[in-house]
Amino acid sequence: MSQGLEHRYAVSKDGIKIHYVADGNGTPIIFVHGLGESHLTWKPQLEFFPARGYRVLALDLRGHGESQIPPKRISMEDFARDVESVLEAEKIEKALMVGYSMGGLVLLELYRLYPQRFEKIVLEAIAPEYPPAMTEVLENMSMHEIASQVAEFAVSPYASTELKRDIYEIISRTDKRVYIQSAEAATEKSYRDIIRSLRNPVLFISGELDYISPPEVVEEMHAMVPTSKAHIMKGVGHMPHRERPEEYNQLLLEFFRGI
Repeated sequence: MSQGLEHRYAVSKDGIKIHYVADGNGTPIIFVHGLGESHLTWKPQLEFFPARGYRVLALDLRGHGESQIPPKRISMEDFARDVESVLEAEKIEKALMVGYSMGGLVLLELYRLYPQRFEKIVLEAIAPEYPPAMTEVLENMSMHEIASQVAEFAVSPYASTELKRDIYEIISRTDKRVYIQSAEAATEKSYRDIIRSLRNPVLFISGELDYISPPEVVEEMHAMVPTSKAHIMKGVGHMPHRERPEEYNQLLLEFFRGI
């Protein structure tokens, strides 16, 4: 039964304060957001799963949302340890893990460090590697401009103005230095070896119109992991969990329940 969303804090290994929200009882699901976002991106999922017997936790990675901005340069391992700090704070040994875009890479990094923490894994809109971050271009843009562009390219041409506005509102609040460092950290290496090492049940999800994680890349990753399933959502872009939340939530529910 849902008790209502609670705001809590954990402390990562290097002393950075990590904000997260929690609701519900039952099997825990950890939600990890993408580049420049926060726990707010998971609003439809945070409303859906507690009513179905799950305990939901969604964090703000360091520098994002209400979490502390670190004094030192951000790394993907730092992000992974942020997730671990929430598991520790909540005394969770194993969880269902859901990562969107950069958040999926964070989970792969966490898997490399703590594979025993994982039950099932949902990797939404990821690719094994990305082109280098366009640091010079980003440096010459304001967060208003960056957020406006992301709000357009992250979704399909059919997405509502309200959804685009919501994406803009979340991303525009992010510190530009954090955004650029996070983009650089996410694109500095290949994740193929970690993907091949996955032994848990994995669900790869992507949008049919996602040019960052296109269907052929999803099928390639699916072929790397014998324990995986792949699902391409028709008519959506890079953000299936927000563009078609009802379908997305049902996919996750069936995967978690083993249907």
